[in-house]
Amino acid sequence: MVKEIYHYLRGVYVDYAIRKGHFGSEELIYAKDPEDSRYIQNLQNSQLICPECREPVIFINTLKRIYFRHTPNNPNTHDCPNYSDSKYAEQYQQQQELRKSGQRSKRIYISKSGETFGLFLGFPPLDEEVVVAAKNEHLVIQIINPNHAELKENKLLINQVIPRETTFIRLMWIYDNYSLKYSECSVSDDIINIWDEDLAGLPESGALFAYRKDYARGISDYGEITTDKYYYFATATEIPDSYNDFLEYEFAGKLEGRTIGYESKWMIYRVQFTKVTENAHEFANLMRVELIEWHPPLIPIWPPHVQFGNRQVYSRPTTVVSLAQRSDESDYYQETDTQSCLPIPKYRINAGWLLSSSVKGSMHITSSSGQYESHLTCEYTEEISQYFAPEITLEYEKKTLENGDLFLLKEKPYLSFKSDSKCNIYHYSERQLKNIHWNKMSILEFFDLSKGDRICVRHGMDIVYQVAIPKHISKVINASVNNDEEIHKKLVLLGGTFIPTPVNTKYILSNLGNYPKVSGYLRQALQYGKIPQHAYDNLISEFT
Repeated sequence: MVKEIYHYLRGVYVDYAIRKGHFGSEELIYAKDPEDSRYIQNLQNSQLICPECREPVIFINTLKRIYFRHTPNNPNTHDCPNYSDSKYAEQYQQQQELRKSGQRSKRIYISKSGETFGLFLGFPPLDEEVVVAAKNEHLVIQIINPNHAELKENKLLINQVIPRETTFIRLMWIYDNYSLKYSECSVSDDIINIWDEDLAGLPESGALFAYRKDYARGISDYGEITTDKYYYFATATEIPDSYNDFLEYEFAGKLEGRTIGYESKWMIYRVQFTKVTENAHEFANLMRVELIEWHPPLIPIWPPHVQFGNRQVYSRPTTVVSLAQRSDESDYYQETDTQSCLPIPKYRINAGWLLSSSVKGSMHITSSSGQYESHLTCEYTEEISQYFAPEITLEYEKKTLENGDLFLLKEKPYLSFKSDSKCNIYHYSERQLKNIHWNKMSILEFFDLSKGDRICVRHGMDIVYQVAIPKHISKVINASVNNDEEIHKKLVLLGGTFIPTPVNTKYILSNLGNYPKVSGYLRQALQYGKIPQHAYDNLISEFT
C-alpha cells in the first residue's frame, strides 16, 4: 500500500518512453541515450508518454540519474504496472539495429510523362543466362497487394526483361507494400535472391524521391538527405502551413494510380529543406530518412582569391590553406599537367582538418569520395582582368537594407542574404564574433539576432556590405553639455589609430539635431570609411 501511494505521488521511474511528434509520428526513446545538451533540450520540449499506460511522463536529467517519470498526482497512472524495462529494451534495440543496418533500399520509382507522374517498381539487372532460362520456361511474376489479391493490371512477363538492364513495371494500384509471386521455374530462387519477394511501396504518410528527369528512385529507409539538393515529395494530403518554416516546395504534377482504404489524390511536389530544425528532423523521421545539413567539403581560407566558375584564382604563386569538416574522412589529391596525382597533407585541429597545397600554375584538386573537384590557378585571363564587386541584397521583413543601414529588431525577425558571388558573412555582437558563414551566396535566415549585432559581408578581404541593429539611442539628440564648436574641436584633436567607420555613426548622424560642424565631420568619416578610434569613443560617450 505504501509503495502504491509513493508511486501515485511521485510516479514510477522508467528508462523508456514514447516521443510523440507534431505530425503524428511516434518513436520509442531511451532515457540514457542523450549525449548532448541539445538533444536533451529537445526531449524536454517534446510530448512524452508512457509506453504501457499512454499517460504523460516527464524527462528527468540529474547528475545521479537520467530517467522518465509519470507526472505526479495523476490518478490515471495509479494502476499502471511497474512494467519490465527489458520488454522495451528489446524493442528499442530492434529499432536501433534497423536504423543502423537499415538503409533498406526501395525499388519504387516515379517518372513524369507530360503533366502527370506514374508509379513504377524497378527490378535490378539479371545476367543473360538467367533471363534465357526463365524465358524458356515462361516465367511469370504476379504482383500481389497487401490483401493478398493479384493485381491483374500489374504482372511481370519475363519477355519484358532485357539482360543486364533495370526493368520498370508501371503500377496502376498504389499500396504501401507489395509482394511477388513467382511461377515454377528452375531459376526462380536465383531471381528471388536479387529481386526479393516483398517490396516497399508508397506509404500513406508519403515518401521522398531523388530529383531526376527519368526514373526518380525512392530514398532508402534511413538514407541521408541534405539541405543543398532538391527532392520529389509524394503526398496524398495538403502540405501543412507549418512546413513553410523549413521546407520550400512547388507543385510538380499529379501521381496517377488508384488506392483502396484512403484518398488517392496523390500529388508530387519539388521540395528543398531550407534549414535544419526540430520540426524538420521530425518530418524527416516521418519519411524514414536522416536529414543532414550540407557544408562545402573543402573551404579555402587563406590567402584571399577570386572565385571564377569552379576556379580559384590567386594573384601569384602561393601556398593555399583549406579547411575540411571534422567528419570528413576523404583523402584529397592535387595534380598538374606536369605532375602526377599526389596526396595533400591533412592536419587535425579542433574545427576539422587543415590542408596545405602549393599553387605555382594551374592545379586540379579532387577527393577520394568523388564529391569534390576544383581548379586552382595563379594565371589571370582577360575574362577576369577587371574586378566587379558582388551584387549584395540584405532583406529584413521583405524590405531591402542599404549598405550601412541600421534596423530595429522586431518580435519575429527574418533577415536574409543573397549575392551573385560567394562571400564570407561575419555576425558580430558589438565587437565579439558570434558566427561566420563561409562561401555563401544565400542565407535564408540569420538566427540569434539581438540589439547591438552587426552583419559584415566580405568578398575576399574587402568589406563590401554591412548592416547593424542599434542599441537604444535617443531618437533626437538635442542637448549636450558641450556645444557644436567644442565637440568638433575635440574630435579633430583627439586623433588616434583609424578604424573602419562603424555603422552606428550613420545612426548618430541621422538623429544629431543642430550640430552642423559635428555633422560635417561624421559625413566625412562615412565618405572615407574610416574614423580615429578616440574620436569614435568620444562620439559614443557624448551621444548615446
